[in-house]
Amino acid sequence: MSIKNKTPFRIICVCCIFVLISLIYIVRMVNIKINADPEGREIAAYVREEPIQAVRGEIFDRNGVPLVTNTYKYDLVFDSEAMAPDRYDQNLAILDAVNALVLTGNTDKRAESSFPFDGEYPNYKYSNAAKDTESNIYYRLLKRIAEDELETDSNKKKTELDANYLDEFYRENPDKFPTEQEIVDYFVTRYKLDKKEEDGSNTYPDSCIDKILRVLYDMEVSGFAPGAPYVLAKNVDLNLVAYIKEQGIVGATFYVSNDREYKFPGYASHILGRTGKIYAENWDYYNAQGYKIDAIVGIDGCEEAFESYLRGIDGVMVVKEDEDGNIIEKYVKQEPVAGKNVYLTIDINVQIAAEDGLRENVEFVNSALGAESKAGALVAYDSKSGGLLAVASYPTYDLTTFGAEYDNLLAAEGSPLNNRALLGIYAPGSTFKPGMAAAAIQSGSVYSGTKIACDGVYDYFDHPTCYVHSDGEVRYLSASGAIEESCNCYFYEMGRLMGIEKMNYYCRYLGFGQKTGLEISEAAGSLANPETLENWNDGETIRAAIGQSTNAFTPVQLASYISTLLNGGTRYRAHLLYQVREPFTDEIVFNSSAEILSQFAFSNDALDPVKLGMKNMVSNSSSVSHYMRNVPVTVGGKTGTAQVGGGFRDNGLFICAAPYNNPDITVCSVIERAGGGSYAAMAAAKALEAYYGFGVEG
Repeated sequence: MSIKNKTPFRIICVCCIFVLISLIYIVRMVNIKINADPEGREIAAYVREEPIQAVRGEIFDRNGVPLVTNTYKYDLVFDSEAMAPDRYDQNLAILDAVNALVLTGNTDKRAESSFPFDGEYPNYKYSNAAKDTESNIYYRLLKRIAEDELETDSNKKKTELDANYLDEFYRENPDKFPTEQEIVDYFVTRYKLDKKEEDGSNTYPDSCIDKILRVLYDMEVSGFAPGAPYVLAKNVDLNLVAYIKEQGIVGATFYVSNDREYKFPGYASHILGRTGKIYAENWDYYNAQGYKIDAIVGIDGCEEAFESYLRGIDGVMVVKEDEDGNIIEKYVKQEPVAGKNVYLTIDINVQIAAEDGLRENVEFVNSALGAESKAGALVAYDSKSGGLLAVASYPTYDLTTFGAEYDNLLAAEGSPLNNRALLGIYAPGSTFKPGMAAAAIQSGSVYSGTKIACDGVYDYFDHPTCYVHSDGEVRYLSASGAIEESCNCYFYEMGRLMGIEKMNYYCRYLGFGQKTGLEISEAAGSLANPETLENWNDGETIRAAIGQSTNAFTPVQLASYISTLLNGGTRYRAHLLYQVREPFTDEIVFNSSAEILSQFAFSNDALDPVKLGMKNMVSNSSSVSHYMRNVPVTVGGKTGTAQVGGGFRDNGLFICAAPYNNPDITVCSVIERAGGGSYAAMAAAKALEAYYGFGVEG
């Protein structure tokens, strides 16, 4: 090969090397420029990313009244990667932080400690917890002895130590357990708290050693490391936040989190729900949605159902510090995105009245009537849209104390955790009869004015009785009269004339035995039919017609049913979501509308007798009309007694609509062991009063 052929190749190589060196030089100069102090000296930089927690959306009632809002919590923490490299500087930072707690009145916010001694340095004594061989503090002390290989008699028995070995050794040789002085002297030396000044005096006074030693020991046993900060104090006030930032304590920072604040503690607890860490069994789902493993999510109720709206997306803050912990630069890498605000269909005034009314109703039947009721439920339903105005279950609980009271709630009388309004399944009793009357007339089995004779005993199928007309006198009742007086014989006859298939054809349009479409958990109940009961016969059919047999429904289902019937046959999906709005602009991004699940056009001939019978039932019942005296519109209703044992072992049910002929609102209330349906009307009346503004401020 000739020289001429080699020259271009060499030139190319030299040029490439020159370009590479130039690039390295340029990058180096840029780096020096970025990481230099004002005098031009290069300084080391530590860069970390901090999460900026996004604000979770808040929850309001239909009128904009806040139900669940956010409160912000500041935890004082040390970040291992941000602490000064020198032990002396670390100790001073810890001492400054502990003193800051005292100066700002936050000493009661100190996080739980694993320090094994009582007293003050140097006069420590093992605490009772450290002596308790079953306690975490004892076990953590053994772990430190093992990992630090403190010089004790146990070291001579085994080369590789662990806490379990030490536990066994010290149980067998309690006299070999290190003394307080041995442990303390070791850690004082380890943490360089025995440092002396040139004149021989102690660098750290005893009181300072005590403060620093407690924190450093806790740091170690808590696993203090990069990515695992040490929490010195929880939920501190803003005075401490300002003080720490002013002092510039190296390594000390704050983690900000937000907690949910319930504006009406003890009310709407069964539907609002809670937030918490992601359950292990749900991680795959949330992981696929882009959640971090430590994210806080809705875990039940509306918090869970509307998580996609309420959740925010955390941002990222980049923080650059020099070796002394001074912040060189800070910038937002990713802005946090706040969650949206959710407006429920609930009217908090109606909700409060319903819950208070249930409690008063239960107390009344027990004190005045001698019943032994312990529970009840109520649902108020917007007949024009299917929105739930109130969902009440008694007994209830307070979401603000749920965690602390959980074990007590599990064991409490009346099962307060049970959401009876949506999950409680009750035989409907005579509240079923208005639907049967309309179905019989609509199907042509009878005319609206057809009268059926009743002398207290039905002529067919084992001759069941009518307790209303038990004196033997013959009475002739049309549909409206049969509803008003709750005559069993009339509805036995309707059941016989229609048969179970025709009955249930209409029952399904009314929503019996079907979920209402709610966004949160509800039960479906069961509609009596030959498939639900072995050896079905005609006797079961007529019992089903008066709300017995295997008919069993939820209060929300019964409220939906009576609304569907009285509005002419349109069954709306029950729902709790009213609106979704942007948090700062209040822009509406979702607005609910009435959604029809099924529709059947009941004729006026079928409905008019039902409405009249329900109106007369309320107005002609002295006890029920007394309760409704403050409601400014005419109310139609129907009582029901679900037989579960007779007397005050029977459940009392009451359904009603206001106004009776074109309802805006329907209500179902259930009082367990009330003995009769009229005894459940008190709670329903309270809800109606609140809906129409009676006794409600503002």
